[in-house]
Amino acid sequence: MSENANTLAKNAAVPLYEQLKFALKEMISTRALGPGDTIPTEPELCKQYNVSRITVRRAIADLEAEGLLEKRHGKGTFVTVPKMETSLLNLGGFSESFGLRRFHVEKSIMELGEEIAGENLGQKLGIDPSATVLHVSRLITADGTPFTIESSYFSLDLFPGLVSEIHDDTSLYHLLQTKYGREVKHAKRVISCRVATPKENTIFHCKSGDIIFEVEKTVYGDDRSIPLQYSMLLTPSTRMNLVIEV
Repeated sequence: MSENANTLAKNAAVPLYEQLKFALKEMISTRALGPGDTIPTEPELCKQYNVSRITVRRAIADLEAEGLLEKRHGKGTFVTVPKMETSLLNLGGFSESFGLRRFHVEKSIMELGEEIAGENLGQKLGIDPSATVLHVSRLITADGTPFTIESSYFSLDLFPGLVSEIHDDTSLYHLLQTKYGREVKHAKRVISCRVATPKENTIFHCKSGDIIFEVEKTVYGDDRSIPLQYSMLLTPSTRMNLVIEV
């Protein structure tokens, strides 16, 4: 951050803490400070703007009350990540849902490989436990903020050669339709909540004790007896509102 000591007008009618609030808000709106970024410490802000700690604390407290900043014990004060909404009745994937809202969606593969289904996955996908499945796990970000870990499983009897078709930003549903002629028509979701693990806190930049949504999802084509995909999506509850419109 550049030197801004002269940007606050000492003799203005507007209080200094309000001027500091405006300066910080402007940096947030212009992405000089992005979602999840740490703001300068109290001593740094005092020096930067030539104001007292009381002024800095008042400005930060007001921005916390407005939901723009959040304090994390022992770590500092951060720009909050705005919540998104996703409809539980929407069959589209993450890219389709949020791309339409002009968020820049990116995906990066965390795990990709073949494995034996076993009893649990065999039951989820309606296949023999000894059958081979493809597992792909990806981290999905929106506007640079990590939002979801998506772990998906596919029967390789149903989708042979799928492993060579999947890359970081591949739209899975588009691929199933264009490559294999399988269009997603129906979905079942089971939602639960739990406390995030330390590893998930690191990936999502969450606070200790934050709650994670676990969304277990099975999708089907025209035939509801043949699952096309089984997946588990993990999303911090602080990042997402799950919406049902009826």
